[in-house]
Amino acid sequence: MKYVESQTDEDRLIAEKEHVLSTKKHIDELSAKCYQDYIESLDFVMMFVPNEPAYILAMQLDSSIWDYAYRKRILLISPTNLIASLKVVADLWKREYQSRNALEIAKRGAILYDKFAGFVDTLQEVGKNIDRTQKSYEKAFSQLRDGNGNLIRQAEMLKELGVKAQKELPNTEN
Repeated sequence: MKYVESQTDEDRLIAEKEHVLSTKKHIDELSAKCYQDYIESLDFVMMFVPNEPAYILAMQLDSSIWDYAYRKRILLISPTNLIASLKVVADLWKREYQSRNALEIAKRGAILYDKFAGFVDTLQEVGKNIDRTQKSYEKAFSQLRDGNGNLIRQAEMLKELGVKAQKELPNTEN
């Protein structure tokens, strides 16, 4: 305001210096608050200059002011670039969220794979035990029904000799 209302060149120069100093003071104060250190994913803090002519004047008067702010992890934003900057930030946060999800999916995928490999090992062990059990069953049943003097034939011979049984042996031909 002082710059615009200046009547003399001398007043205008004083207003220009005050404007640059005021802008740098705001940059320093914002930087000292260390907002960017509160959240790990924040690299910069935006300093919004709501008056476009004031923003442009500061840039014209001190061409290093943007770099000065940048080194302090402050981005100078004007009304012209506010929406674009906010959209970029929103997109970056969205990508950060997706990246975190992708890492979590990969982690869970590795856990699932390990669990599945363990399940397959256990299932193969069950299969081996079923095979052993089947072979033991066949051996025991063979002793029961096959060969001379098998148990079924011995029991039938007892019945033929007159043993009074209440039940019949089931057919074991299969």
